[in-house]
Amino acid sequence: MYEAFFGLREAPFSLTPDPRFLWPSETHQEGLAALVYGITRRKGFLLLTGEVGAGKTTLLRAALDQIPPDTEVALVLNTSDLRPLDLLKLISSEFRLGERMESKVDYVIALNAYLLDRLRTGGNTVLIIDEAQNLDHALLEEVRLLSNLETDTEKLLQIVLTGQPELKAKLSARDLRQLRQRIAIEHHVQALGREEIGPFLAHRIQVAGGRYEEVFGPGVEPIFYAFSHGIPRLLCLLADRVLLAAFAKQVKPVPAALVEAKAKAMEAVRFGAALEAADG
Repeated sequence: MYEAFFGLREAPFSLTPDPRFLWPSETHQEGLAALVYGITRRKGFLLLTGEVGAGKTTLLRAALDQIPPDTEVALVLNTSDLRPLDLLKLISSEFRLGERMESKVDYVIALNAYLLDRLRTGGNTVLIIDEAQNLDHALLEEVRLLSNLETDTEKLLQIVLTGQPELKAKLSARDLRQLRQRIAIEHHVQALGREEIGPFLAHRIQVAGGRYEEVFGPGVEPIFYAFSHGIPRLLCLLADRVLLAAFAKQVKPVPAALVEAKAKAMEAVRFGAALEAADG
């Protein structure tokens, strides 16, 4: 809606996990390198954590763009209220293992045969479980058992667990120590620093075909940081609302006063929702 007004080819602050818009901050560069290295070198277990909106999914998409194209990837997104058999069914469906089976053992046998066949043909196989903090201890143990599918020299399945910081706390439990010890590579995605806000916004605007100085006026970065605390999703939410408001007023570049007004309005809504949730 506002793209043409600001000289943009597309919306720069969409919340979709498009790897083109991933700004290479230090924490995201380290995370990307860790994921690509862990997957391509068949390290087995990888752990990626970060706050809600920190950019974990975009980071995963970027990593998948950089691994060999013959890599087979299963992505499990719905992790709430699963039983062990449900998880195996989801994995089987993602890898297109065929007909429905009767027991956990049947699924594991079929998965092992599939992974061995993939290894014989030189293919790598990756299982990504998103929002893994939702898995209970029994399910996490089931995931650990899947990592037993290996030869004397190769991990047949690379497993990437991604989730919020609670996942790290959950994995520190004594009864999950075997799983914890198997994690070969882990990375926690940090929030952006104050000095990274301007480059982050400028990168997304540049990818969308625009010029930062023609979109935002001076002094907006501290306001964006105060609102978002460096969380990319919150930065994008505010930036999108600000550009829409500026378009409605036919104002560009966007002045700091407009950014501050919109940030205060959004913060009031957020605070009200938090109070309502606490009362409810």
